[in-house]
Amino acid sequence: MTNNTITARQYFQNVLDAHLSAEMDALSEKYIKGLDARNEKRKSADSKEKREVAARRESVLQYLTEHKGESFTRDAIAEAIGISGAAVSSACKALGDAVSKSEVKIDKARRVVYTLAE
Repeated sequence: MTNNTITARQYFQNVLDAHLSAEMDALSEKYIKGLDARNEKRKSADSKEKREVAARRESVLQYLTEHKGESFTRDAIAEAIGISGAAVSSACKALGDAVSKSEVKIDKARRVVYTLAE
């Protein structure tokens, strides 16, 4: 099943592109400017969620720094820090080159382990 919905910005852009009338064009431009201003304000806002994600990244980086040279599975890091395994994976991905990722065999299963990059 396809999603047949459009955003408000797309709607007003389509109205503007159709050139239905001068009033409709002016109204569409006004709404598009308002949507752009709102979106820009939201981008620059420091939300509670953004602060929590940044704190999780920092705690993962700090843990790996404290245990430099050691490799840990996401579950081991999650248990040590007190966050979810998914949050650890997300933080390690966001940290990019600061954290190296590799696969090892643990109990006959391949597991991803994270290490502080050198």
